[in-house]
Amino acid sequence: MKIQKMADLNRRLVVSSIIGLVVIFFIVFSQNLLVSILLALCVAALSCIGVWEYAQLAIAKGVQPAVKLMVIAAGLVVVAFFASLHFVDFPQLPIFVLAVAIVAFFLNRFKDTQDSLVNIAVEFFGISYVAVPLSLMLGVLYPVTHQGMAQEGRWWLLYLITVTKMTDVGAYFIGRLFGKRKLSPMLSPKKTIEGAVAGFICAILTSLLIRSLGQSLSPEQFHLTLFEALWLGALLGIFSQIGDLAESLLKRDAVVKDSNHLPGLGGVLDMVDSLLITTPIVYFFIKLH
Repeated sequence: MKIQKMADLNRRLVVSSIIGLVVIFFIVFSQNLLVSILLALCVAALSCIGVWEYAQLAIAKGVQPAVKLMVIAAGLVVVAFFASLHFVDFPQLPIFVLAVAIVAFFLNRFKDTQDSLVNIAVEFFGISYVAVPLSLMLGVLYPVTHQGMAQEGRWWLLYLITVTKMTDVGAYFIGRLFGKRKLSPMLSPKKTIEGAVAGFICAILTSLLIRSLGQSLSPEQFHLTLFEALWLGALLGIFSQIGDLAESLLKRDAVVKDSNHLPGLGGVLDMVDSLLITTPIVYFFIKLH
């Protein structure tokens, strides 16, 4: 059993390393138009897969959402958000697409009204839970200049992903090595209070580290004070773990272990669950900064 767990861990480390390199490539070259389009398409694809995985959880509960319609809507929401940032002077375009999707969900139920209330609610929540936060990641990467202050989105996306994932890493390893008291036995039996505290501390330390690097390398374009780095890192450290537990809640209710069966990964939702909660926080922080 231990050998199997070690093999699974090694596989996850390899896959995570490859994904990390791909993410770094996209961040570094994100200002190139072709790369930015490719990035948007990749995010749209992740959104589609994530919504499909969410729909499978709903199906496991006996709900029958319009999966194809949800997947199409998820991809279009991301594309619309990207287009509104780069090509179209219409910042409300993503909201318009989301509104059209809601109407489509209703129209789709006109032919069969049974369980319409539950199905439409599940469909709309799936788009809101997965597609909208993933779209906002593009808003973090390509922030609009606010009050004359230019923001370097590459720093912010690096900040968002690194702080969030270091929370997961700290919680995982410290929890496995030293964890004794269960954090939430009903949702995730392996998570511990000690791991949660470690993840919280890792988030703050990572936030301070990236803030220090940003101030050294790009002080004019990465505006984050020491106090902001402390409380924003703490906020991400808390909500990153809430995002992880939130997806665990959905999986426990559907009685499944992983959202998918991708080698060394589990599922897209397993990979981005914490980011689905932390991305809106960083996005609105930048907007209000």
